[in-house]
Amino acid sequence: MAMNRSARMGSTSRSSWASSSRSSHSSTRSMGKKPVSGYQSVWNCFNNKISSYKFLTAQTMGPAKHGRPTAASLNTFAKWIEKGAIVHKVTPTQLKRWSNTSQQFKTVSSAKTAMCKKFGKGPIKAVICNKTGGFLVATAPAWRGKSFKFPS
Repeated sequence: MAMNRSARMGSTSRSSWASSSRSSHSSTRSMGKKPVSGYQSVWNCFNNKISSYKFLTAQTMGPAKHGRPTAASLNTFAKWIEKGAIVHKVTPTQLKRWSNTSQQFKTVSSAKTAMCKKFGKGPIKAVICNKTGGFLVATAPAWRGKSFKFPS
């Protein structure tokens, strides 16, 4: 006879186990632990993938001020992450600042065009609208020998 997960774990229920697991992870992060030497690049890669997947999962939960991305576009972004891309959140205000115009960016194509003009076509892999009215952008992790990051 199969036992359920909480019975195997003793008196701790699954939800309390999960919350204690999360709290220990966040305390590990706040203590400033770093990977041992030789593992920094792997550690960075894993953290980039984790944060990118968190951006995608956030699109599926909670209220949406604007339309959500489709399931197909989220799956496409997940495939980009598997290939090594990093997902960034970009607001319409950031796009205005980068393009030096007063133009409102409401479509994916106009946002992608503006970013490609500013940063080049190479690092920008894909763009979708997010549920808050901004955009999610999949970028190459490195471009021209340097790690690619959007200016703040």
